[in-house]
Amino acid sequence: MTTYNTHIDNLKAKEVGTAIDTVVKTIHSRVSSLSGLELKEYNDSLTVHASSDKVIILSFVDMSFLDMALNFYETSIVKFNIDNYLFLTNDATTCQMFRFKMINCYFYAQHKDTTNEATIYNSIEFNKKMAIRPYFILDALICGFTVLHCDVDVVFFRNPLTDLKSSVTSDVACLLDIEQCNAGFVYIKPTTFALDLYTTIIKTIHVFQLDDQTALKRALDSLTKIYQSHVHHNQTLDDNKYQCGVKYFQIGERYFIESSPCPRCIVVHNNWIVTKEAKRYRFRELLLWSYDNNGYYSNTSTKYIIYSNPPISSSLQKDSISLELNTLKTVLYIGHVLKRVVILPRFHLAKSSNSKRQSTERPLNNWLKMADFDGQFFEKYRENCFLRHPKVPEMIKNDITSPFWIKTEQSMAILGYHPPGVSVITPHDKKMISTRELEELFGSQRSSVLNFHSLYGLFGTDVIPKSAEMLPFNRKLKLAFKYTYYNQL
Repeated sequence: MTTYNTHIDNLKAKEVGTAIDTVVKTIHSRVSSLSGLELKEYNDSLTVHASSDKVIILSFVDMSFLDMALNFYETSIVKFNIDNYLFLTNDATTCQMFRFKMINCYFYAQHKDTTNEATIYNSIEFNKKMAIRPYFILDALICGFTVLHCDVDVVFFRNPLTDLKSSVTSDVACLLDIEQCNAGFVYIKPTTFALDLYTTIIKTIHVFQLDDQTALKRALDSLTKIYQSHVHHNQTLDDNKYQCGVKYFQIGERYFIESSPCPRCIVVHNNWIVTKEAKRYRFRELLLWSYDNNGYYSNTSTKYIIYSNPPISSSLQKDSISLELNTLKTVLYIGHVLKRVVILPRFHLAKSSNSKRQSTERPLNNWLKMADFDGQFFEKYRENCFLRHPKVPEMIKNDITSPFWIKTEQSMAILGYHPPGVSVITPHDKKMISTRELEELFGSQRSSVLNFHSLYGLFGTDVIPKSAEMLPFNRKLKLAFKYTYYNQL
């Protein structure tokens, strides 16, 4: 990568803000990170894929976020018939895979020392990966293109380019990330201000080892001081149309598919949540995930278990989430025994003085680290709304048993009532059902979806049966159930 021959490389300023002002003032030229031949090749690729007025969507992807990128492609690019887009990679293998799928891709060969594993926000490896973004944006601006830079953990509800072309009156416009400009969704015109901005971002990252989000904020602050005029060079987009993860999911209380719609929304950025696994799960619970990797949705031979977490006895309500998570462990064990995939229920906030109601529902990431959970049970569970996904075959959706209820002393005590309209299974031991009984009762069941009213207290006060042969599965549960908060921090 080109080293810029200015004295900023050796700045040792005590205050980063003051130093960045110095960085800005020392810009003598905007130099591409590519060689002349590479820049021509990049320009040629941009020209082929951009619109006639030289507008293009650019998104960075590597192997670790391949599924997220393909979901973005399906839910946003293909759905709205967008042709003027280009995925950029820093490894040839990813680009070859995209081209094999007839997806526009360009191998922007920079930062070869980065990992192809998923990285955590603001980690050293994450910042290394993200540092490539201002380079390919600047090079596109140098070539005269208007760029919509878009992260792949984004979903469009409409084609944003139509709105952006009419609503953006400044040189740079970005999605508002609570209180600052988000580097993952920015509309940039090839103006002097924009060129100076991305040159400054690159130099700031190079000198101070900052992530591009922080570098963007500080570069904007410094350039705004220098470009003192009545002209507004940058703006934030209408946050009723372009929403970050906090505004759309948390403030909007959108956790499941029945959540209130957002008729004005054009874009949602699935940020403010840590790890790819949590992002993917959050998208899935709102039917914002389409990518059908290895027949995740469409496989007709996979068998499933579905169950719910109905209201429990009032004396146990303060411990409801502990009970529900322990029941999930039980059901994962049953799925293991019966070779069925578990469709998650909805979980509930514990009753408290400030709860709106006892039945307030939340997804699993409200309590568990999804990266750890996926590490043990990635192919063994599905999101709660799975059977409502359009890619799940009708033959699966229509092949559901009538609800069963396994009656034990503990399940009766937890519920506090005998559920109506169920097929009651009473085990030989009234205190608990045995693994052998489960296999005898349900092992030969051929229905696609085995439906249970609830599965509280199947093994008495134990989560799964106690025996030496259960030790490996117990270890999996221990590794999978790492407790956290909604944002996974």
